[in-house]
Amino acid sequence: MLPTSLTACDLRQILAFVAETIGREEAYLNSLDAAIGDGDHGITLRVGFNALSGKVSSLPDDAGIDTVLREAGLAFMGATGGAIGVLLGRMFMAAGLALKGRQEIGPVDFRTLLGAMETALPSAGKAKPGDKTILDAVHGANQALITSGGLEQDLSATLTLAGDAAQRAAESTAQMLARIGRASRLGDRVLGHPDPGAVSFSIILRAMAEWLRRQAGSQG
Repeated sequence: MLPTSLTACDLRQILAFVAETIGREEAYLNSLDAAIGDGDHGITLRVGFNALSGKVSSLPDDAGIDTVLREAGLAFMGATGGAIGVLLGRMFMAAGLALKGRQEIGPVDFRTLLGAMETALPSAGKAKPGDKTILDAVHGANQALITSGGLEQDLSATLTLAGDAAQRAAESTAQMLARIGRASRLGDRVLGHPDPGAVSFSIILRAMAEWLRRQAGSQG
């Protein structure tokens, strides 16, 4: 049976699973970044998520969801450099603030989490949808949940829908020009190459959905 909500303990395990997934995808993410950046996106994500996972695993047993997300963001920012460290770090911290006091994350709470992440991005990176950044995947996932309806009782369906939408949005960035950041200097040479940040965010969401499916399998 699939979980209908996530506890703070579940969230720690999910973040550890995401860290493992990012580690496996490191070379792929580096290759995407090499086409339009400096080729270290996968390395940065691995370092950041390893630090994040280590930090949340060491928190007190009674740490709430908001604390786990806040400390995850701080750990990611502290371990990484460059724009992605700030962006993902602030996204996690904004999600923690939005879920302050919540004991569990259900489908509606997850939509709140994604909405807070999207809101945090423009202020941190000055981007908007269509600029070929991580925001495109976050926005795609968020919009899919806003317009879906009928998922209030199904967390697995919510996460799967968000992950699939983020993946489609990340793929669509291959047809976009980069409006900000290092890649913006390359002009139309970025066409045909998806944004690494958008791709990595889709991997994060799909890993979360996969963790839920595995939990159901282990209990079946």
